[in-house]
Amino acid sequence: MPSNPEARISLIIAISTVFGALSAVLAMMPLSFSFPLIPYLRFDIAEIPVVTAFLGFGPVPGFISSLTYWLVLNIFGEWSPIGPAMKFIALASMLVGLWVSYKLASRFRIPYIAVFIFSSLMRILATTASNYLVLVVFMPFFLEFAVKSLSIALGLEIEVGLGGLLLILAFTAIYNILHVALSLLPSIFLVKNFCKQGLFLNLKEPWIITLIKQKKI
Repeated sequence: MPSNPEARISLIIAISTVFGALSAVLAMMPLSFSFPLIPYLRFDIAEIPVVTAFLGFGPVPGFISSLTYWLVLNIFGEWSPIGPAMKFIALASMLVGLWVSYKLASRFRIPYIAVFIFSSLMRILATTASNYLVLVVFMPFFLEFAVKSLSIALGLEIEVGLGGLLLILAFTAIYNILHVALSLLPSIFLVKNFCKQGLFLNLKEPWIITLIKQKKI
């Protein structure tokens, strides 16, 4: 990174904005597909630029990218403001899990799977709490739709109540675990290849590459 503080801040803002805007563009393209059991949950590749920014340039660009992504989704996305807020909570909590992994790997040697576990755990905790608030407090009518969708997918009669809510939260957790893999694995691949091709120029080596070289993960 440049030694000049102003140049450093400008570069961080530029990187963050570009990656966040790229995520927003990908989110608006027809590249997503539904989670079969709960169709309103969708897998998409839009998180990959934000996670790539986090892995390649550090926590600050990663979190600023996620904020940029959230802001653009509030303007052009669906179900605003709840939809963009839920996406931001899921993405930001996953980044927190990555940050925890980074801190642990800086001190101890941890396996690759630990990065995935911490990312998934943080995302599940955050999205379970936010989904509970949406389904029980803010949009209780949506719980009936969610339970009906799950009933059709499983071919079972599921009652709208505590049991139905717990099932929705459980399957939403499974969806989030799968989405962590979809977002994290391609991002690691991209950062490794960008680094090999010298695309980071004179910037500091990505922290994920440093830890891999040091065999910390």
